[in-house]
Amino acid sequence: MKLQLAMLATLTALLSACAGSYPERVVAKGPLICAVDEVCPELSLGWNEEKRNGFKISTEIKAVEAYDIKQLNFIVDGQTYAYSTIQPTHVSGEAIKTSSNAIYVPVSFLNSFRNAKQIDLNLVTNKGDIDRVVLGADGRQSSAYLTFLKGYLGDLENEK
Repeated sequence: MKLQLAMLATLTALLSACAGSYPERVVAKGPLICAVDEVCPELSLGWNEEKRNGFKISTEIKAVEAYDIKQLNFIVDGQTYAYSTIQPTHVSGEAIKTSSNAIYVPVSFLNSFRNAKQIDLNLVTNKGDIDRVVLGADGRQSSAYLTFLKGYLGDLENEK
């Protein structure tokens, strides 16, 4: 009887822990447009199948020094969309450090990407701002932009 109660308590604890966690699917990942000698952040777009209320955009900076990423500002055709990070920056690695953090954006935010002429990203860090191109006014498209569109539009098509 004690063994059955212990097993029941363990099972209840496990199910309770899993009840609030939803699987997140990364639908897009890619670098921004950077010069060879520049720090080049990568962005990834995560979609939560259960919540369906927005996207998680994560950024990673791989460099010799660690960066504390505090905010991501997207400038879409001159309109700034500022998002503070949702957690302290996570840093891993020895010789080359990977600094990562994330923001949540509503689904409607990525609508502005579809017909945009220019998209820039300003990352606010403890080492100063990092400004990079997502979509250039000259038509250059970063890998991040192309994979965002593919992931975002793909998920919209799956919704229909």
